Amino acid sequence: MMYRTITVRRLLLAGGAAASAAGCGGPDRYRSSFDQRVLPPSVATVATRQQVTKPPDGGLQQARADIPAAAPVSVPAAVPVPATPAPAEPAPQITDGRCASGPLSLPDAVALAYRMQPRLRVFLEGVVQARGTERIALAPFLPTATAGYSVGGFDLNAGGAPVPIGAGTPNFTFLPFTGSVPIGLNLNTGYEMAELRVQWLLADFGRRMGRHRQAELGVDVAQLQTDRAYQTVANDVALAYYQVLRARSLKRIAEETVRRAEDDLDVAKKLEKGGVIEKEKALRAEVLLSQARRGLDVAEAGVGNTVSALNLAVGLNVSAPTEVVAPPDFPEFGLTLADCLGQAVSGRRELVVAQLSIQSAQVGGGVARAEFRPKIEAGGALMDFQQSAPRAQADLAVGFIKLEWGLFEGGRRVGEVRIADSKTRAAAAQAESLADTIAFQVNEAYRQLVVARREIDRSKPAVEQAREAYRLLKARFAKGDATPAEVTDAETSLTRAELDQLNSTYDYLTALAKLNFAMGLQPDAAGSAPPARR
Repeated sequence: MMYRTITVRRLLLAGGAAASAAGCGGPDRYRSSFDQRVLPPSVATVATRQQVTKPPDGGLQQARADIPAAAPVSVPAAVPVPATPAPAEPAPQITDGRCASGPLSLPDAVALAYRMQPRLRVFLEGVVQARGTERIALAPFLPTATAGYSVGGFDLNAGGAPVPIGAGTPNFTFLPFTGSVPIGLNLNTGYEMAELRVQWLLADFGRRMGRHRQAELGVDVAQLQTDRAYQTVANDVALAYYQVLRARSLKRIAEETVRRAEDDLDVAKKLEKGGVIEKEKALRAEVLLSQARRGLDVAEAGVGNTVSALNLAVGLNVSAPTEVVAPPDFPEFGLTLADCLGQAVSGRRELVVAQLSIQSAQVGGGVARAEFRPKIEAGGALMDFQQSAPRAQADLAVGFIKLEWGLFEGGRRVGEVRIADSKTRAAAAQAESLADTIAFQVNEAYRQLVVARREIDRSKPAVEQAREAYRLLKARFAKGDATPAEVTDAETSLTRAELDQLNSTYDYLTALAKLNFAMGLQPDAAGSAPPARR
């Protein structure tokens, strides 16, 4: 008994080692599940993109719109961006530590968002899940091994009237669905049984390969979606960043308006005391000052809201007093519309995802058609049974090769093939619609950029004229030759002209960030020449 027990345990250990080796190892002809990495688009290698964008033979080729070349955007002299003063309100107390260590430039804010934005972790976990699915799809290529060991006892008592069959035939009784035992047999004993089963699917004519290929495409899709998520976060940070600069510049203009209104009120009070103007005109100057202070209050609230929006986009505490640094240079842009569309074809991850979705649907159709073919399996089982009283043992070894072919399943496989073909057609239609949508987004963002850039130059003369008119009227008003209404109108015109120039500047920066996002680039990645095709 002891010898048999040792033999059984050795069999279990050998089976466990074989199962471990088979389950952890993989054939060399299949790609490793963790040989790809997830990186933001700014540091992704060209080789990875070429690997996932190359269509298979007979697959869908990349589609790009044939649009006539447009005239490039004219870029005149750089326009300085207004400085951004520090906020006047006290900073709130921060308790969770999620705040910037100092003033942030746009590249610093984007890099910080890559580390702290929780939305990105959702996509990173999606890549991990896709790789796990690929590992599961690889498992059917490997054998399965199962080991078991049981200890117990049984009591068998067979008796009753004999069943005459013939001379020399022992009497026996039947156990339904089990077999027969001799009459008068009484066994009451314990037992040990060890078993080891190994099974390997030798051929299924494309089922496993198709599912594994779909899982590989799923990993590629998850990584491309993660790259696009990085671009989306960078675009959100850039838009919020420019809104902070806009709000603080508006606050600066509002403060300058309040200062001018206070000067005008002082002059009006002096003229009123000297009897040069009526009291009603001095009261009008007070109304103007009140309106200017109301505008300053709104501007200060806008600064707080935009800073909170920037913190939310970066992943910081929304109450953190984040400071930003104005861009040192005015970004230039010299691409044509055709160049932008070409860059969108190679830079937008959604187009590659759509192509991979078509490939996955086509592979799914192959898997559905493979269900009409047979499966060939090989297997074996080893069983060792030990009985204690009376002392007995039985060893059984079985090996087999099985051919299994489903001849009729009520139309299930036909329905699966039709569904797979429909998914392929739907994926192709979705890819076509996506290409049109991306072309529209690029066209819209490009034209908004052109308009915003022209508005910057066209707002300059109005600002210069309004400043000169206000200077002259203020000098005349100090002498009593101009009315407060004229000064108020001049000051309003100057404020409106400055706001128009400021809004045009930040409309251009915002439109540039949106165009880069539509092309699949970083917010500050545009240049004066078309980027190299990849």
